Parts: sequence; structure tokens; C-alpha cells
Amino acid sequence: MAKIELKSVNELLGMKFFIPSYQRGYRWTEQQVRDLLNDVNEFEPQEFPDSKEKSWYCLQPLVVKKNDDVFFEVIDGQQRLTTIWIIINLLDNQSLTLEYKTRHKSGDFIKNIANKEDESNIDFFFMSRAKKEIEKWKMDKSDTRPLINKLKHSCKVIWYETEENAYEVFKRLNSGKISLSNAELVKALLMKDDNFNKMNIDALRLKQLEMAGEWDRMEQILHDNSFWYFINPVPEHSRFNCTRIDFLLEMILRCENFDVDNELKLNDYFIFSKYAKKIIEEGWEKQWYNIQKYFRIMKSWYDNRQLYHYVGYLMNRKGENKMSVLCDLLRDSNKPKDEFLSDLIIRCQKTIGLTDKIQEVIFADLEYSKNNDKSMIHNILLLFNLATVQNQTSEVSRYPFKKHYEASKKKWSLEHIHAQNEVKASWNEEQFSKIKGYLKNVELKDIDKLNKYLEDKKTSENIDGNTYKAIMGAFMGERINVQKNDDNTISFSSNFEKDDSLTNLALLQGDKNAAFNNKLYPEKREKLAEYENVETETLFVPICTRNVFFKHYSPNSPNPLLWDKKAGEEYVTAITKVVAAYLRLDAVLQTEDQCLKYGVKKKGGQK
Repeated sequence: MAKIELKSVNELLGMKFFIPSYQRGYRWTEQQVRDLLNDVNEFEPQEFPDSKEKSWYCLQPLVVKKNDDVFFEVIDGQQRLTTIWIIINLLDNQSLTLEYKTRHKSGDFIKNIANKEDESNIDFFFMSRAKKEIEKWKMDKSDTRPLINKLKHSCKVIWYETEENAYEVFKRLNSGKISLSNAELVKALLMKDDNFNKMNIDALRLKQLEMAGEWDRMEQILHDNSFWYFINPVPEHSRFNCTRIDFLLEMILRCENFDVDNELKLNDYFIFSKYAKKIIEEGWEKQWYNIQKYFRIMKSWYDNRQLYHYVGYLMNRKGENKMSVLCDLLRDSNKPKDEFLSDLIIRCQKTIGLTDKIQEVIFADLEYSKNNDKSMIHNILLLFNLATVQNQTSEVSRYPFKKHYEASKKKWSLEHIHAQNEVKASWNEEQFSKIKGYLKNVELKDIDKLNKYLEDKKTSENIDGNTYKAIMGAFMGERINVQKNDDNTISFSSNFEKDDSLTNLALLQGDKNAAFNNKLYPEKREKLAEYENVETETLFVPICTRNVFFKHYSPNSPNPLLWDKKAGEEYVTAITKVVAAYLRLDAVLQTEDQCLKYGVKKKGGQK
């Protein structure tokens, strides 16, 4: 097992290192040297509460193997180590030992760099550039002693000492087969031998094996994409490419109010350095307990279908910062199960506008064209889909959050069930022929007159705007107005108007929305059938979107090709009843001859 600890730069000064032949030479740029100087100079150590320890600046890992009783072979981290050696030599007049296996003159050059001016080989060239950058930086400072003091005493490397074959470790590191991720480094800290110094060797190894087995089990479960995409608001972030337990470690720190995103911008190994400090201050047992505890909380949500859908909704709805919501839920998880569930449902209620001051939301009043309504409509439709899946009799039915997330990368769209383009569309001969075929199967008064008028027309080019609206209105069940003109010709019109209300909206993946754009209801229905009837993996269409296009919510509709007012009303009635029941609310149906408005009303308390 590798030895992992934090060592101050001052501790390294008394050590001797050599760079093996398989390493390339020194290649840092002036910018990299300047960034290191500035980062260290700007760092201000802080006192830890109730501790003699001070905060430190965490440098990158230094991977080494003890080669003999004197030298450490540098497997990874030689660029930064070389730069630190040059800085201390120039600004603190210390001559340090850094040997090169096959380039002996390079070691001598670093040792005497203050008095050297030589760019005769590639190593000397880059070292000389680093020297000039350090001297240039020094000219702007009245005193470099604070920098040197911070570099030596407030900067620590992640010391990773291996017992394996050094060249094999080097190859694995550089091929990406192993990575010194925050999680792997924290794991090594938790399992180091010093933590179990009161145990005999057999008990120690057994405890380490037990912990390693539990760690690997958690990592394996996090690699189940069904779980991963359910719980992680940013499942495809590059930070989790190597180990997914990094997400778990981050969430624990977020719950303790650390600004993880900002800290990671400043220091790639912030997570490791923070856990290293917590282990010093609080002990390794508490950190291991917390890691297991938070994992089990998330896994318990996943295993419970009811919690899975409520939590998954909050991770995927429009609105608040998802990481903040997840932190709040994790903090609240200590509550009794029934209380936690009630609080969870109240959170969901707030996402559709229900608060202590707003007791009722009328679904039919929501419109896509109103900016404040867009997110609410999206959330209502997502809830409708989740509740529908939850209500299915199969105990294993789950909404696929992985597919939902993948669709969200194309952006979820609020798709009109029936096209709402009021400006005349340009239909080519094939499209127009298909539309005329649909019209022949629509049952409306005077539809035969419209069909006869369109019979000999090849495209929509010679159709006026009123006739276009009559066609659009026909597929929404709107009456066709026929007018006889003075020249014995007839013209058509319709009361067709744009409908941006919830009665005419469904969730659809953004790139699919483009294929649906300006198509009539029966055309969209046919396109959706194509998505659902492919020989390979079907495209993801939410269950309620599929249902609405095939008029599942209007089982008694006499004509499957029409999306009329009655179908829209029945659709929103279904949404209202299902969402209200799911969020433990009163469903409100306001009627005038037929249901014209639909809403959900807050009860005095939860059901």
C-alpha cells in the first residue's frame, strides 16, 4: 500500500531526489513559474479554530519511491519540484540536491543556477527562462522573505510514496490507467497503517481490507448510471471521470457550507487537503463514518420508488440551484421518515408556485408566451410524467433520469401539440398531399367543400391566408366558414387562434422539437410513431407526451386526427388530477358547461 501524507516544502529541503532516465527534462514556461509565485505569495494562512494547526496551500502530488537509504526517485511531480528548488536557490540562497540519472550537468546547473548563464542544451534553456522570470518577479517586490516563509512552511505537497516498481507506476500514471484523484488520495489517508497503531498486524490488515471492500462497493454502485444520473445534478462533469466517490466527498463538504466550486478553481486538490485537515482535527473514524452515512442516505432515496421520484424531480426541474437543493435534502435527512417526506412534497409544491400566500394555481391560465409561466409549465409536465410512472402498477417502473439528462443536453422544449404558426406555411407537393389525405378523414361540417377546393392544388403556394387558417382550424375542430363570392367562387375562413396554453403543450427533447416545427397534429402524431417504432433503441419520449399525442386522455374522442378544445380540456383535467394527488393537494375543476379552467388548491395541511 502506498504511503500518503502531507509534507511541507521545508521537510523536503533535507531530502535528496533524483530524476530517472525515463522522465523528460524540465519544460515549465514563464507563465507557469509566475503563476506559482503569485499563488503562493497571495495565500494567507488562517488559524484553525480549537487547533494549533494553520491552514496551508496544497501543492500537487509528488510521487516517489525510496531508491536507497539516501535518494528518492521522482516518478511524478518533477516539474514543480524543480521550480521550487530554483526559487529557493535564487531567493533564499539554499543549494539543494536534485540529481538527474542521465543528465548529471542538469543537477549541477540547478545547484549553481544563481551564477550560471548557459542555454547550451534544452534543460538549461528552460531552467534559465525560469530563473529570469523569478528575478523579474523579484524586482517588483521590496521583500521576498514573506514568500519564502510561506513557500517553506505554509505549502505542502501531497507525498505519495510507493513500494511498487517505479517505472510501472510511471507508465500507469501517464497512460491514464491510474489517477491520483482526490478520492483515491483520501482513501489512502483513511487506510494508512498509522490509523490502526493499536491493532496487531493481522487485525490491521483485516480492517484495511474491510474498508477497501466497502469503498469499492460504493464506487461500484455509483457507477450504476441509473443511480448516478438520479442523484448527481452534473453527472458528466470531468471531475468524476476517474472516480465517482469524488462526488460524495464533495457533497459532504458542500453540506458543511464550503464553496467547493470556487475552491476547486483555485486548487485541484482542495477536496484532499480539506479531508487531510479534518482527519487531523476530528480523526479518521469520523470522516469514514460520514462518508458511509451520506452514501447510505442517497442510496436509501434511490431504493425507495416514492422518494426516488420526488428527489429526482427536484434534481431535474427548472428553478433553484440543484446542488443547494441536494445539500438541503441531505441536511434534512435526519428527520423522521414521514416528516422528511412531507417536507419533500412541500418543496415540490413550491416549484409550481404554491406558497403560504398563494393557495391556488389555475393550470389552464398558464401560457407559454408568459415568461414567468414557462418554468412552471415545464415543472408541471415533468411532475405529470413522474407521477404517471410512479402510479403504474409495476413496482419496478422508474422514470429514466439518465435519458432525461441526456435529452436535457439538447434542451427540453415545450412543444405545441397542434401547430400554432399563424403565418402561412409553405408546404411542398409531398407535404400538401399528405395534409389533404388527413383532411379527407376529418369529420366537420363543410369539410367536403374545403377538400373539393384543395383537390387540384399541388402546393400551398396559391392558398390565401384565410384558407390556410381554415386548414389549421380544421385539425383543431374549429368550424369552417364558407363564403360565396360575387364571382361565384367560394372562400374559406376559420376562428383558428394561436393557443399557447397548457391545453396545447407537451414536453419534448429540443432537437426533436425542430423536426416537429410547424407540423399539424396528425403529422406530429405520425412523426412520434416513427420515433417509437425503430428497430434499434427507441428515442426517449416522456410517457405523457406519448399518451397525449395518441389521445390517451380522450378515450371517447370520435376523431383521432383532431386536437380540439375538448381534447385539450380532458388533457389538463388529467394533469390536474394526477399532479394534485401526487403533491397531496386539492384538485380544483372550475366548470362552465364544460371544464374550462383547471387548478390545484392548497389544503389546510398535508393529506
